[in-house]
Amino acid sequence: MTHRLFALTLALLFTFTLAGTAAAKTTKAGAADWSSVQSLSPGEKVRVSTKDGDRLKGRFESATETDINFTEDGRRVTLRRDSIKRVEIGYKARLLGAVAGAALGGGAGTGSATLLLSRTDHVTMNAIPVGLIIGAGAGAAFGAATGLGTSYHTVYESL
Repeated sequence: MTHRLFALTLALLFTFTLAGTAAAKTTKAGAADWSSVQSLSPGEKVRVSTKDGDRLKGRFESATETDINFTEDGRRVTLRRDSIKRVEIGYKARLLGAVAGAALGGGAGTGSATLLLSRTDHVTMNAIPVGLIIGAGAGAAFGAATGLGTSYHTVYESL
């Protein structure tokens, strides 16, 4: 029973990990549309790659037909549209946080249940899968709420 549950957990972990990285590498067909940059909300996390190879991260302020303005480390940066290779917006990686939280919480729950069983006279092993499920659920909820790092999605890419 424990081996099957472990194998199922690993299979789901690898499936979610591969799905997240595949989704991160795909770009939309409309990524060459500058109006998507102009419609960003002030304060959003952005990562701007220039044609020179520089990559700047900051908080979006505004965009016109020819420029983008954002704040990087407290200083205002203005870049011309023709010097920009790619503009990406950042968001918390909640799925990755949930998977990592479930793995850590499941391990902690299993360890706690095993420790509890070793300290008592009960021989039934029902506490170990229950500890795994409770720990994984709590860890996944915490991981999804906090996220794990920042993932970026392309909103503009020059042709």
